[in-house]
Amino acid sequence: MRVFLFLSILTNLSAFGSNTEIFRKYVTSTDCKQNCAKGIPYNALERFFEKAVDIAPEKLESTTWAYIVDMKQHSKNKRGYLLNLKTGSVSAYHTAHGSGSDRDHDGIADKFSDIDGSHMSSLGMYITAETYHGKHGYSLKLDGQEGTNANARSRFIVKHGADYMSSNFLSKHGKSGRSQGCPAVNHDVVRMLIDKLKGGSLYYIHN
Repeated sequence: MRVFLFLSILTNLSAFGSNTEIFRKYVTSTDCKQNCAKGIPYNALERFFEKAVDIAPEKLESTTWAYIVDMKQHSKNKRGYLLNLKTGSVSAYHTAHGSGSDRDHDGIADKFSDIDGSHMSSLGMYITAETYHGKHGYSLKLDGQEGTNANARSRFIVKHGADYMSSNFLSKHGKSGRSQGCPAVNHDVVRMLIDKLKGGSLYYIHN
């Protein structure tokens, strides 16, 4: 029985905080009573759920974890959120954007594209796919579900670890490094994140 169920009508949950309200509106099977999805910016969380209702349930093989990246934030922030859809718990991680999305390298992504060779991040909803070992080590393929990210697989937009996402790099430069469009993370956490998300989880990049 799937735990990732969505309501199509508004539910009055005004007694809860804003994130708890939107979380429990869409995830009806949760045991979370308060502080659900704590720390995720409300607008990013709301858009994630609004887009998630358009994903056919049969496409989802994994309904426990989701990952939400808020590209409105500076790259010095932990703006990638691993969300447990059963419990509402959240942990946050530094997540890269593409060099083409931040040409002046000020830490802010301000342009997005799905064009091959743009080295830009692509917005929208993805479904995680298979893992593989490539030039960045253990990596996770992502399949775009929207016109804004439909070329993700052919562009090799994947989740992988990178030295420029290390705590030492962030401390030295006050921002993360830039990828070629991939939502890269620290090598120290990449295997844990991939193992939770691989094989059919929702993955959303917001701006």
